[in-house]
Amino acid sequence: MKNLKVLIGLVVVAVAVVGGVLLWRSRSKTSDSTALTQVVAVTRGNLTATVSPTGQVGSQEQVVLGLDVSRLPVTEVLVASGQRVKKGDVLVKIDPSSLERAVEQAKANLLSAEEALVSAKEPYTALDLQKARLDVAQAEVALTQAGQQTVADVIGEAKRTLEDARAQLAALQNDATVADQIDRLQWQANMAEVEHGKMLEGPITTEEGRDREVLAYNRMMDAKDAFDSARARAALNLLNAQDRVREAEQSLAALKAGGSELATKEVQNKMAQAEYNLARAQNTLKTMEAGADAKTVQLAQARCDSAKAALEQAQATLESATMVAPFDGTVTSVGVAVGDLVSSGTRVVTLADLSKLEVVATVDETEINQVKVGQSASITFDALSGAKFTGKVVEVPLAGQLVQNVVSYDVVLSLEGSGGESLLPGMTANVTIVVGQRQNALLLPALAIAQDDSGDVVTLEGSNETVPVQVGLSNGTYVEVVRGLNEGDKVLVAYTASSNNGQFFFRGGGMGGTVIGGSGRRGQ
Repeated sequence: MKNLKVLIGLVVVAVAVVGGVLLWRSRSKTSDSTALTQVVAVTRGNLTATVSPTGQVGSQEQVVLGLDVSRLPVTEVLVASGQRVKKGDVLVKIDPSSLERAVEQAKANLLSAEEALVSAKEPYTALDLQKARLDVAQAEVALTQAGQQTVADVIGEAKRTLEDARAQLAALQNDATVADQIDRLQWQANMAEVEHGKMLEGPITTEEGRDREVLAYNRMMDAKDAFDSARARAALNLLNAQDRVREAEQSLAALKAGGSELATKEVQNKMAQAEYNLARAQNTLKTMEAGADAKTVQLAQARCDSAKAALEQAQATLESATMVAPFDGTVTSVGVAVGDLVSSGTRVVTLADLSKLEVVATVDETEINQVKVGQSASITFDALSGAKFTGKVVEVPLAGQLVQNVVSYDVVLSLEGSGGESLLPGMTANVTIVVGQRQNALLLPALAIAQDDSGDVVTLEGSNETVPVQVGLSNGTYVEVVRGLNEGDKVLVAYTASSNNGQFFFRGGGMGGTVIGGSGRRGQ
């Protein structure tokens, strides 16, 4: 009944405005503009405010699948756009050869790192400790002996060193074994050269003959290298033995010529060397007994952990070489073909669950503050004429997006009532969101509201003074009066009618509104 009253009020306003137009046109054919007024009453009724953006169908569960690889070829594409798949179904395969090699290399690196960690935690064996203790004992004995050595002992040791050097030189000079070996190697080199020379005497016309000639040449060169190496090694050994004899002779001669002073310095030098050797052996033993170094273990552990992570990454990448569906759904697009090189940024397959659809509506920044989670909406689609669906606002973003200097917000709505309809992602949706409702509210045509310095005002019938009012919800045609008026109050709506090329415009003072041909709409 209240809605009927509101409708009757709208009809009265429209009739009055049209009547004013006809009256003005009949009385003034030459004037360009005429001031008109209309009296409207404050009534009660129900008011619903809506926001009507457009949007697109989307899936609540949709994913763009890719491969974390670098330029690897696709070997198999097992799905096509529109195909339904189950979770775990194979979608695409790529060549795994390089990924398999990477896994093997990662395993080898991990094994090496684990061995290094074990060595860092247990750097010395029981045998190492035993040898270190023996080195300390020997160094202590050597130091004691050095402390007991006299000048005569030094000279005697120098004589013995000379005797040993001369004996080694004599042994080399008289060793027939070395000479026999050199003679044998020389004979083998000569024979190999003769064999190769015979092959070169006649023409070589076959591939087999050329192969035999190459083998003979290689044998000749190997024999010559062996002969030259043995002769050079024998000469070097003899030269070193002669140098040791000469050095021993010079050392003994220097001791004899220098007397006790030089011999004393030699004793002191040996004493210092023995002390140094003992200190070094003791330090080595101390380090071994202290066990593993904490920093070394920490570094080895870090390298081992890094190698484990690298192996896990390599194995994961290898597993991803076979792309499988993460959930039941429909393939909405395939972005590769067999032979294509894919990398980590390639969009390979797009998969969506079309049983869980939603609508993403683009709401202008001037209306976004009216939209709240939980508000109801009605939804229609250009592709489904006559079909009407319902939904609710499920997500209102805090950040908008700027496109061509216009800020908008992508509001997500549920889609209810969809059954066997052929809804597909990307279809255009026409959305009407109910952003506010008032029951039995005081209503006034929006054109009756004007603005001055104090805010929203109206002009009462029979008075030229304006009355401030507080307005609330508006649907563009009617506005809710919260404070300042009572039901039945009469308000003036002032119009200015003007003609332009035969078309008449009526500008009312309310809400910045404009009336064209008698129908009210909000001005821009």
